[in-house]
Amino acid sequence: MKKFRIGIVTMEATPWELEENFQRMEEYVREAARRRAHLVIAPEGILDGYVCGADPNATEEGMVGIAQSVPNGPYLKRGGALAKELGIYLIFGFLEKNGEELFNSCAMFDPEGAIVGKFSKVHTAGEAFITPGRELAPFDTPLGRVGMLICKDRGVPDNFRALGVQGAEIVFLPMDGAGGPANTETLRQRARDNACWIIVANTWSCAIIDPTGDIYLEKYESECVSVQRVGPDDEKKEGLRSRFRHRRPDLYDPISKSYEDGSFYDEGGHTTEKGTASGTALREFVRKRTRM
Repeated sequence: MKKFRIGIVTMEATPWELEENFQRMEEYVREAARRRAHLVIAPEGILDGYVCGADPNATEEGMVGIAQSVPNGPYLKRGGALAKELGIYLIFGFLEKNGEELFNSCAMFDPEGAIVGKFSKVHTAGEAFITPGRELAPFDTPLGRVGMLICKDRGVPDNFRALGVQGAEIVFLPMDGAGGPANTETLRQRARDNACWIIVANTWSCAIIDPTGDIYLEKYESECVSVQRVGPDDEKKEGLRSRFRHRRPDLYDPISKSYEDGSFYDEGGHTTEKGTASGTALREFVRKRTRM
């Protein structure tokens, strides 16, 4: 993994207002680039304002109307053009449509404006009309081997482990809303366990954690940009991945099975009735809060 400067956009988007959200994000991205960031990351659902969770009255038809197809959605093209103009890597979250399905996704653009990686959130119980993602697969970039998770995905340690054993050196974690000091403390352990950097871009906070669990950045502020350097500092941190040599894959088959009653996902990765019910309860809570 190389040393590079990362810019983290911390902003709260407005549900459904794609043009307004993109323009505001663009201002912050340009600020980060002026401050010499090589890569800029923005939060989960920054393009659409996380309508699948933020608007209790969202309809599937309305969501399909604003969702982006990969790679030719109009705002994805604009994101690629922005990355190319500024000569940076860029990551941001959006509502994706693929055939008849909707996904809560994020994409990484390279300095030529091409999408070099995309990830769809795998833990989507509670999000209206969203299909869970089907893959935990890191990918190689000139900056290092990259993995991505989105918000609630952080709550299951196995997600980080799946990326770690595949060689992820840095995990990008766009979020919307949840978090706080306790979240950062948990992620410190995830970083130690998997010998990876973790980068959090939330709507009201951000964090950078190195593979030893040390905090390079922890900030609780919205409507701002933070820029910090990441990358290996010494040989000790570079050698942490040697622990994976001691793994016993022959013993780990039970991890791939569910033993708990009331699981939110079945063996095929589809949301169960229990998971759907949890979403109904969450949307009712948001509806009541919105009326306050």
